[in-house]
Amino acid sequence: MKGLMRNILYQTKNTCRNTSFLFWVVIYPIVLAAFFYAAFNGIMDIELEDINVGIVEDNPVGFILDDIDLVNVKIVKEDEIEKKIENEEIDAFIDSDLSLLVKKSGIKQTIVKEVVDQIKQMVKLNRPMNSYDFSIDYTISKNQTANPMIIIFYSLIAMVSAYGLFSGIESVCLIQANLSNVGIRINATPLKKFNFLIAAIIVILILNLISNCLLIIFVQYLLKLDLLYEIKYSFLFILLGNLFGVLLGVLIAVSNKLKPNTKTMIGMIFLLFLSFLSGMMSPDIKITLESKFPILARINPLTIISSNLYRVNLLENTRFVKEGIIILSIYCIVLAVISYVFLRRRTYDSI
Repeated sequence: MKGLMRNILYQTKNTCRNTSFLFWVVIYPIVLAAFFYAAFNGIMDIELEDINVGIVEDNPVGFILDDIDLVNVKIVKEDEIEKKIENEEIDAFIDSDLSLLVKKSGIKQTIVKEVVDQIKQMVKLNRPMNSYDFSIDYTISKNQTANPMIIIFYSLIAMVSAYGLFSGIESVCLIQANLSNVGIRINATPLKKFNFLIAAIIVILILNLISNCLLIIFVQYLLKLDLLYEIKYSFLFILLGNLFGVLLGVLIAVSNKLKPNTKTMIGMIFLLFLSFLSGMMSPDIKITLESKFPILARINPLTIISSNLYRVNLLENTRFVKEGIIILSIYCIVLAVISYVFLRRRTYDSI
């Protein structure tokens, strides 16, 4: 135990003196979150404006449109229709036969089309057009600020939680005699590499968790984005994400004889690919994969973390929590076992 504590102290000093660690693990995630917020803030705060819909004076659906709060009905003469649409004085024009004329596609035009489609369905069912009340809200109102763009920030937290990958690679390279002078000394003495590595993993986990907390504090209190409501499950998934990242870095480092920079590049490419699949670059990627290839969403560790963070915090749904914890735990166990096998087999002809 005394030797382990000494190794932990040494690893803590060594890591804190590493400027690349301080930048990529502490500063870079905060900078990235700020850029994401600047890029998507306008989309997240979008408010729907009133929709100007043009009709002729004797249009039979005029009284229905008058009852819809978002719609401003404007009476347009036949010879002014194209001019008003071209000048964007009206967002859409509905003819008497329910044909729709627009200049461009957008949210407003889509809403008008949905209303027209609903009216057409009632006509086909031989129901009077005034039998549907568009003013009724059939949904339950809740205080919910969920937005598809929030997925990006949960994916960012998931990716950052796995940033221990880089420190894991560096810690293993530090004890390999062919890659560092410290490794030569460790392998030439009775010191156990396993104890040194365990100390490194403990230090990396603690420092990464502190870095994650700084990122969350920045997002919660400076960017004013409320992401975490369920602390218990959120912390558990972030912890498992950190452990997964560290052990993945250890495996990448011990499984080959490549140079440290090459190993780091492999880890970075792999991590960015997993982040891409989890929806960090675009929520549409995540939604498409879950609908077309659901198996990828269920086995991607970063998707598991980001999806569960989204579910337990915004949707208050803990249905998939147990499954996610089990899968992440299996990943960590498998990575640890394989890394241990590689580490035990590592010998040197000469030092």
